[in-house]
Amino acid sequence: MRRLLFALLLLSAATAFAATEGGAIPVPLPLFPANNWWNVDVSAAPVDGSSGSFITFIGGTTGLHPDFGGDAGGGDVYGFPFVIVDGSQPKKTVTFTDYGDQSDGYDPGTGTSFPFYPVPDEAITLNGWVEGGQPGNVDLRADQDRHLLIVDRTNNTLYELYNVWYNGTNWEAGSGAFFDMNVNGRRPDGWTSADAAGLAILPGLVRYDEVFGPAEIRHAFRVTVEDTNGYVFPASHDAGSNSSAPPMGARMRLRASKDISGFAPEIQKIFRAFKKYGLIVADNGSNMYISGTYDTRWDNDVLNPAFSALKASDFEFVQLGWTPPVSLVLTMPDEVGAGDAVTATLTAYTPASTVATGYTGTVHFTSTDGAATLPMNYTFTAGDAGVHTFPAGVILRTAGSQVITVTDTVTPTITGSKGVTVGPPTPLNLAATGSSPTQVSLTWLGSGAATQYEILRASTPGAFATIGTSAVASYSDTTAAAGVSYVYQVRALDAASRRSQLSAPDVATTILFTDDPLVAASTRIKAAHLTQLRQAVNAVRACAGLPAAPFTDPALSPSVKMKAVHIQELRNALTPARTALGLPAIAFTDPSLTPGSTRIKAAHVQDLRTGVR
Repeated sequence: MRRLLFALLLLSAATAFAATEGGAIPVPLPLFPANNWWNVDVSAAPVDGSSGSFITFIGGTTGLHPDFGGDAGGGDVYGFPFVIVDGSQPKKTVTFTDYGDQSDGYDPGTGTSFPFYPVPDEAITLNGWVEGGQPGNVDLRADQDRHLLIVDRTNNTLYELYNVWYNGTNWEAGSGAFFDMNVNGRRPDGWTSADAAGLAILPGLVRYDEVFGPAEIRHAFRVTVEDTNGYVFPASHDAGSNSSAPPMGARMRLRASKDISGFAPEIQKIFRAFKKYGLIVADNGSNMYISGTYDTRWDNDVLNPAFSALKASDFEFVQLGWTPPVSLVLTMPDEVGAGDAVTATLTAYTPASTVATGYTGTVHFTSTDGAATLPMNYTFTAGDAGVHTFPAGVILRTAGSQVITVTDTVTPTITGSKGVTVGPPTPLNLAATGSSPTQVSLTWLGSGAATQYEILRASTPGAFATIGTSAVASYSDTTAAAGVSYVYQVRALDAASRRSQLSAPDVATTILFTDDPLVAASTRIKAAHLTQLRQAVNAVRACAGLPAAPFTDPALSPSVKMKAVHIQELRNALTPARTALGLPAIAFTDPSLTPGSTRIKAAHVQDLRTGVR
């Protein structure tokens, strides 16, 4: 049933998307780039000199509290709801009542707002879309924070609003902020966001899909304390001046020595992230309240005693404003097949998120996959200019969620990691062949551990869509149109719906050829053969996004002699199209054709037929 639902979701991906509340976030994870402050490993960062006094201010015996959960009754909810929309969601104008000049979607020159926030109309009347639970048209701004968090899954962007209310005509809010989650964009100094510290809220929440998903949690969490004193990086805004209190943006870390082995597995996962990524002070509130999402699947009978077992004295404050001197970002596919040799690129970044072109450290690779093949220790050179690629340098062999970590051998705070889901081996030797004017037959080499295969097709550049699934290593596409070229790829799925990478592509045309196959010794090359090839080659070019190629003697007829130039033009037209589609080059018979002296042979035509189907 899970596999069927997966396939149906993929098949409906091109249809209109309705806004939803909650669920798994369908954008790259963790949110924001790997070297964003929410995602930085602070396990080896220095302890701040005022750590002890900050813990005393909070109260060493103060227990943690999970500030999230499910329904609270009467339409109220625990935790932060969030909304997922796509890029087509209409933008709404939000009128700001408190911090307009520090909000996005506001023109300080005119003092007015403009359409900017993709707020779905469901948030006006439905429970559970706005923090607190009551619909947006209920005015509770004096009693609750009333945050509204919106993810645009198409553009990987985030919109957050504070203290919202729908007044019957339009939305009002105390403040609002936009975050492009593809980059590390900090708010201007002195600016708030929808949160007091000027930070994004969503990336710091404990989310159900992460806690109960297969992968480790790889980001810090949002925490509140009763009072604060100014702000430090990464925060941009203050909301207090208590000299005994920690500043906004301060980061706490669960001590490495704290034994968490007695907790439930999902709780241990959260607490491991406390040790590695920590907690960031983001707002004033109850001491040691950890923020999370509203989700009816949370079990607070498990969460509450587990969190309260940890005390503030189990934590320490990382050096205020700390950021690693260099951060490492490993780029490779999010999903790989077991045993696939995958190319990875490692980039060193400065604290300003620019490439650290002068980095010359030595790095060491490790992985949670004990059977992995990883690059040997590598020392960056001046010629690398902060970027080095390891061609086919990583092979993961154990199915499941794995993490690859790269660490500087001298300075352990210079580190980075990449989460990868390992599925079955990627299918090999995909062959697509037009078998009728409306059908294409596909075969490939079966993948070990695969329980089914997903078939994808495109007729225009980048427009791959799932057209079906198969339990065996073959598929018949009966939805093809006549006279069209398609590019196909397949990938394998295992019993846990883990996916391999996409196979190498292959192209097929539904144009059928006269005298197929050609017999080299007896078949005379005719005008019909070349006319059909011209149609097929231009169909492949269309699939690759290239214009139709012009040809000598446009109207071939039985009276026109077949010449070397006709074959050469077809080769010249087909080769760049195959390159654009990621297909291998063709080894042509008689690579150098000589006009006037090379006799056109069946092999020349057969080469081209093979290249288009």
